[in-house]
Amino acid sequence: MKSKSLTSIKIANTDHNLMRALSFTVAAIILYVPANLYPFMTMKYAGQYQSTTIWDGIKSLYEEGMWGTATIVFMASIIIPVFKLLSLFFIIITEYLNFAFNARMSLLALVDFIGRWSMLDVFLVSIMVALIKFGDFATVSADIASYLLGIVVILTMLASASLSECYKEEPEL
Repeated sequence: MKSKSLTSIKIANTDHNLMRALSFTVAAIILYVPANLYPFMTMKYAGQYQSTTIWDGIKSLYEEGMWGTATIVFMASIIIPVFKLLSLFFIIITEYLNFAFNARMSLLALVDFIGRWSMLDVFLVSIMVALIKFGDFATVSADIASYLLGIVVILTMLASASLSECYKEEPEL
């Protein structure tokens, strides 16, 4: 029975974590597209149903003069997820191509920091659902895009955790 060296085990674990991170990232990218095309929430007001996408919500907030809120929702729902997905993809590709180590480390730290704010848009919908319950007069319910975005956030967190495992310090023997 041959024993493997610690280096070969480390490389195998790194490859496994990279493939896992790539799988999570690609799945998140695939789900992010319909999450922005399908309705995010449905409002029932005076018997009328209105479904809105994330972009519709941002436009409505801007048109109502709520520029600060519109900017926060735009950043949390569009800019940050796209940046996070592209960053994860960049980290994985540059790891396979073996260059830009410092950029990878900086981006991974930034992605981990941004991850704290990833659920902001889903959190906003849950607050609206809890606040706007006026019986038959008006209700707000989460729609398919809310769930898809929640899954995208979970997948990016898993990808980030898999990448963090690649760069974890090994204890000295």
